[in-house]
Amino acid sequence: MSKKYTERLSQAKISRICQILYAELFQQEAYLQQGLTASMLAERNGISAKDISAVSMEYFGSNFPSLLQRLRVKRVCRLLASQEYERVSCENIGLRSGFSSRQSLYIAFRRLKGMTPEEFRQKNIIPHEKNSNTDDSSTVSW
Repeated sequence: MSKKYTERLSQAKISRICQILYAELFQQEAYLQQGLTASMLAERNGISAKDISAVSMEYFGSNFPSLLQRLRVKRVCRLLASQEYERVSCENIGLRSGFSSRQSLYIAFRRLKGMTPEEFRQKNIIPHEKNSNTDDSSTVSW
């Protein structure tokens, strides 16, 4: 679909679709749902999948499946770099982030980040922070 298709839509309709995409994907994190499609999103919001795809391309810079992949990979990156998830496998993090399989995670991750999730984790994990309750003055030698 092209910009020409979105030119057929009223500004009010485009605005409504953008609001739906923002609410569903960014606020409610619907992208975490495995198998989510533009058709599913369209059906539950009473709009056409074709309109969602066109607006996604025009205003978010990619088709709907690619937009979902970008959001999922972004979440995977955040979790991989988190101390809280350091013992959770990359595959489980991917599944928790909406990917339907290890293969779909690795394909999307390598395409968007140029490395595997494991490589990303090794390069980006946040080191343990010192316990803020300790008194550092006890280690100072006078």
